[in-house]
Amino acid sequence: MLKILADLGTGCLLLAWPLLGVAQQTSIPQGQPVQLSAQQTPEPTTTAPPQDVFSYSYLQINRLSEQSHSFDSLSAGNGLRFSYDFPDQVYVFGEWNGLNFDKLPGSHDVTGIGVGAHQAYNASTSFYINLSYLRDSLSGSLGGARDYYWRLSYGFQSHLSSYVGLTAAILTERNTDFGRRPFGERLGLVFGGSAAALTISAEHTNNGNRLEAALSWYYK
Repeated sequence: MLKILADLGTGCLLLAWPLLGVAQQTSIPQGQPVQLSAQQTPEPTTTAPPQDVFSYSYLQINRLSEQSHSFDSLSAGNGLRFSYDFPDQVYVFGEWNGLNFDKLPGSHDVTGIGVGAHQAYNASTSFYINLSYLRDSLSGSLGGARDYYWRLSYGFQSHLSSYVGLTAAILTERNTDFGRRPFGERLGLVFGGSAAALTISAEHTNNGNRLEAALSWYYK
């Protein structure tokens, strides 16, 4: 019973509190300015969001090695990637890799375009998400078949020190024909500064593993 009465009293006080505030305001004489005490002075409640210390505008060359269970072969080769970041933290990118098989008499090219967005978490960490549409095309000696699929990645970049960083992501690839890759993860280290950096990363999927060394030049 005492708890019920206490709860009713608290509820009545909460409901009556705005009315008491209105009554206090109406009791001030007309024409007399309202003086706010130091405790009543409004404090600023909004702060500027942290600026993203990572650039998503870059030109990149890479060396990629990919083990595919679907082809039962290792393929390796060089590639290019270009990314442009807009002021609203949305970026677009395109990529190409030409890979030669070690067991099969031919090669395959992986090309794609995509769009992403990024957001600074704090002064040293940035989160990103991107979606790309890719084509994996076999050479004529292997029949010339093509695989069109989507890749969705969500990850982060973070500075461990002035010249060393960490990058990691989870990913999924949908509608794949050359091996199933419904889930994967990527982990890498970044060495360099604000103008150029070398990234060494490893990626694991259901279809095998990928190793990549990428040299990036950040132009803005």
